[in-house]
Amino acid sequence: MDFALLAAMMSGILWGTVPALYAEASRRGGSVRANFWKSLGAFIFLLPLSYVTGNLIIPPLIGLAYVAANMALGTGIGDYSYLVSIGIIGPGKAASIGFTYMVWTAILSNLLLGEPLTPGIMSGVLLAVIGIWLLSYEGGRWNFKGVMWSIIASLGWTLGPIAAKLALNYVSELTMTLWNALLTTLLYGMLSYPHYRVRGSRKAALGGMLGIGVGLPLYFYALGAIGVTMSTLATAIGPPVSQLASYLSGEKVSWRDIVGSLLVVLGIALSILK
Repeated sequence: MDFALLAAMMSGILWGTVPALYAEASRRGGSVRANFWKSLGAFIFLLPLSYVTGNLIIPPLIGLAYVAANMALGTGIGDYSYLVSIGIIGPGKAASIGFTYMVWTAILSNLLLGEPLTPGIMSGVLLAVIGIWLLSYEGGRWNFKGVMWSIIASLGWTLGPIAAKLALNYVSELTMTLWNALLTTLLYGMLSYPHYRVRGSRKAALGGMLGIGVGLPLYFYALGAIGVTMSTLATAIGPPVSQLASYLSGEKVSWRDIVGSLLVVLGIALSILK
């Protein structure tokens, strides 16, 4: 198997696993403090790694601006909304809905780049919407609040990579991830002040080390090596992995969760296999 494809799949597996690590901190202390510990864990992991590999540098101003834009869209809006959603509807559902960012990317390429909106894309969007509908049903009602936060997260993750791609013209994958983690830690650190303690903070920090510190550089590498479509398709393994991780961590998983997740993944696959 091509290493770049394997790297993208590993990113998807990590991104599907780590929501279970964020869940306790999100529910106990809210998204801001959970994001602080997640970002701090990633920064602590990335700082010595960047130094050893020679990637501990100050980016040029324009590169830093793109890194900041990526942080604001992806890590800021995307991750903040994601952790709010985890606190409401749980990691399994939040991950499955959040991963529809791959569908929005396909639609955005049609609107901005003029790529054809194929029957596969339209069918994929329909399946993803049905999957979201099934996932949002809970206890005889639809939890629209949690679902909407997940959708906002997916939109942030759709726009963030555009800035990331521009940033990679000026910095390496590791340098960009390091500065992203630093800026996010500073932002959520200020917002959390003076109450940093939260139950589950160690798990959230570990999730940041894995999801950001390891997952993002692997994904950025795959993006440059095999392109957006193949990289994104490979990360679609994340939602079912998230459902499995949620089940193993004690979260109740219903037939709606399983079928909804499968429909979302199938919709994602149809949408990006244009």
